[in-house]
Amino acid sequence: MVRFSEELHAENREIWQRSKDHPFVKQLVAGCLGKAEFRYYLLQDHYYLTHYVKVIALGIAYADDYDAMIELSQSLVSLEASELSMREKFYPFVGIKEKDLTGIVPSPAAYHYTSHMYRVAGSQSLGRILAGILPCYWLYQEIGEQYAGAVSPDPLYQAWLDIYQDAAYAEGLQRQIDLLDRVAQGLPDAELQAMRDDFRISSYAELAFWDMDFERQTWDGSDLDGKLATY
Repeated sequence: MVRFSEELHAENREIWQRSKDHPFVKQLVAGCLGKAEFRYYLLQDHYYLTHYVKVIALGIAYADDYDAMIELSQSLVSLEASELSMREKFYPFVGIKEKDLTGIVPSPAAYHYTSHMYRVAGSQSLGRILAGILPCYWLYQEIGEQYAGAVSPDPLYQAWLDIYQDAAYAEGLQRQIDLLDRVAQGLPDAELQAMRDDFRISSYAELAFWDMDFERQTWDGSDLDGKLATY
């Protein structure tokens, strides 16, 4: 029997491949990505992750069984270990200081992505929350997998790739996939369709995030040092 997660993966394979082949990712692997673009990515990703954590916390609040609560709680611990803490090690190499993290102006792509996740969380459906957050976790593992045979000549970028090629990351991802499949069992077709839609929107949002990083997008095309309201 085909698992629901397998259906989601198959339905969005083409979108994900566009992310895996994106110029931002390819240049990172090749070691020629500009440090300004990588710095912008790290700042926008920090903004995204602060909200990602909150959405996971809402998932814990809406979980209707103890095992799901424990699994999502472990995800928060894993995120701290494999994402936030690792990224902080990158900051000195691209000139990011603590003060830079307190006033991040979200790009349109980052703002819309996090808004989508909060909209999903507002449904108070654990299944929809899992479907909304899983593409990020899963796609990054596949990026690491696709480029497992490559070694970036830039040690900073290779350290980024190493995160998503780590066995512990893959194990954590599999637990999330298994949890989504378990939650999806027995749900009505309307709820499963909503989960499909949420998963697909997040997959497109991931692709838009690479465009944002590569172009260092702003709301009005102004200089990146220009300030807008902080969200």
